[in-house]
Amino acid sequence: MNMYTYLFGMLMFLHSALGMAREMEITNSLGMRMVSIPAGKFQMGSPENEKDREEQEVRHEVVLTKGFYLGVHEVTVGQFRGFVEAAKYKTEAERDGKGGWGVNESGSFAENGKFTWNSPGFMQGDDHPVVLVSWNDAKAFCRWLSQREKVTYRLPSEAEWEYACRGGRETAYHFGNDPRVLLQYGNLFHHPSVGSRDGYRFTAPVGRFKPNDHGLYDMHGNVWEWCEDGYDPRGYSGKKQTNPTRPDSAKARVQRGGGWSSAPHRCRSAARIGRDPSSYRGAYLGFRVVREK
Repeated sequence: MNMYTYLFGMLMFLHSALGMAREMEITNSLGMRMVSIPAGKFQMGSPENEKDREEQEVRHEVVLTKGFYLGVHEVTVGQFRGFVEAAKYKTEAERDGKGGWGVNESGSFAENGKFTWNSPGFMQGDDHPVVLVSWNDAKAFCRWLSQREKVTYRLPSEAEWEYACRGGRETAYHFGNDPRVLLQYGNLFHHPSVGSRDGYRFTAPVGRFKPNDHGLYDMHGNVWEWCEDGYDPRGYSGKKQTNPTRPDSAKARVQRGGGWSSAPHRCRSAARIGRDPSSYRGAYLGFRVVREK
């Protein structure tokens, strides 16, 4: 092989590698970084011997037949502000005047009309995750962004969220089973099982902790994240499912991942809760988005 052939081969290799890198991660018009999550299958829910598991986390095989892009970070205050200003949007907390669950002067939670996405009761910068948004607010953001970019943005299904969070792992957290390691990966409530503090009393700027194997940040802690699905408190059937979603008729919507006020067991990969899609807004609750391929 002569030098020219070698150099040409290297150039072709680099060109291919750059193309793959561009396909693996994209950045949209709001500056949101999104990573490609491939199609695949996994065990959703938790094994019966997982510490602090709940009965609703019935383990079962899930097949996802189509890959998708998922936000590397939770939607930030700055990104949400861009939507609010462009669409002249008012969140449900602002429209009905009831606000949501924020942090009062004593540092405890209170439900008050003064608490909204831009006034949660503590200081936030543009790089913090937006909070005090309802499921309906998150859906409105996705519709606006879809129209802006002419591609489909939406909330992740519950199965997509857990699949992306796990990153191929079957442990309690995407890094293993030891909650003491959580401080390296997420912002959560100070708890004896964790040990020291993570350095943040409330929300942390996105991306300050280690990512999972997909390159996703804050999948454990910082803020709970809305999912597309309706919430069934009875959990799963235990049967194999393909591209599962819960019906829109469900009263509540799924939240995943835990937040800055959550104990470690609430941040597990399989942990799930359900809240009202309109009336529930909290200073520990936000979202991240899917972009369909």
